[in-house]
Amino acid sequence: MDRCISCDVISGNIEPPGGIISEDRYWVVNHSVASPVIQMRGFLIIQLKRHCEHLADLTLEEIAAFGPILRNTCIALSRVLRPAKIYSCSFGETTQHVHFWIVPRSADMPADALQVLTRMINEKAWSCSEAEAAEVARLVRKELSQLIWG
Repeated sequence: MDRCISCDVISGNIEPPGGIISEDRYWVVNHSVASPVIQMRGFLIIQLKRHCEHLADLTLEEIAAFGPILRNTCIALSRVLRPAKIYSCSFGETTQHVHFWIVPRSADMPADALQVLTRMINEKAWSCSEAEAAEVARLVRKELSQLIWG
């Protein structure tokens, strides 16, 4: 297996901006890292803790735990950034590890998911600094904590 950026984040070899936002027994939420992935303010990653390359190989426990973490992450991100829309997608081509992109689309961005993703990847449109990403991570962590623990 080639080096896996998701495994590097989970093991602590790569520190995402603002650190780990949230985790449970199966999943980790963090802000995207700058390289080689695009860093856009609020672009979060939900990744499986164990290395697994295919959605079909998720255990029933892993998939059952995913719904609540996806929902709570989107609620927290909505409260922090107030985006017009939040996209969730999983490709697993470059990083062959089950993970999901959580991409906020602000009102000033095109209302077209394909155009947003294309510009985000090809043009690095809407890029942000490490400090901006870390601040979003901090705020989302706070919101998620309130959602989970009251």
